[in-house]
Amino acid sequence: MKLLSVRGNPLIGLYAKVSENFAVIGISDEKLESSLRETLGVDVVSTTVAGSELVGAMVVLNSRGLVVSNGITTKELERLRSKVDVKIVDTPMTCLGNNFCVNDRGGISHPDLDSDIIGEVSDFLGIEISRGTVGGIKTVGMAAVITNRGGIVHPNATEWELKKISKLMGVEALKGTANFGNDMVGSSILANSKGYLVGRDTTGLELGIIDEALFP
Repeated sequence: MKLLSVRGNPLIGLYAKVSENFAVIGISDEKLESSLRETLGVDVVSTTVAGSELVGAMVVLNSRGLVVSNGITTKELERLRSKVDVKIVDTPMTCLGNNFCVNDRGGISHPDLDSDIIGEVSDFLGIEISRGTVGGIKTVGMAAVITNRGGIVHPNATEWELKKISKLMGVEALKGTANFGNDMVGSSILANSKGYLVGRDTTGLELGIIDEALFP
């Protein structure tokens, strides 16, 4: 576990996305990059996506690869493909990282996403993905952090939503917050089954719940 900020911003989950073996970060930040390598044990690719530094919002990934919208540039794509398999999908809902929450077993997607897009992402990542919400929120990638080991979700998540996560993704998630009450935990936590990074404003009480949720 490590407490971090990026350029003074504790919402570290906006700037990166991680899987079991690699991470994408959207800005040049030596502390974030070294923390990802040391704490999460991943290779790191540094690139913007569709010109945005907020790659946490832009990409969906698991151990099998990464999916991005067709707004990505040739240079960005080359940089990503040097480290990971990449699939490009054509969708107006370009913030795929916000609209999918996945691990290596399954996932949930924004309920309004086109079924063809869900199918493409599902096939490429090798998992079953079902539409859903977390705490009634459609941007599931920001409302939950699910690894292959555990998960933490928006405090308003219902029992039905938790059961769906458990069934699809094979983990029991807990409800919690980070960064002194931020309920969109995906914007504040970067995690895999080896460890986690969390925004520097996270309280001791929040850390206890996050730790129990991600490492049951």
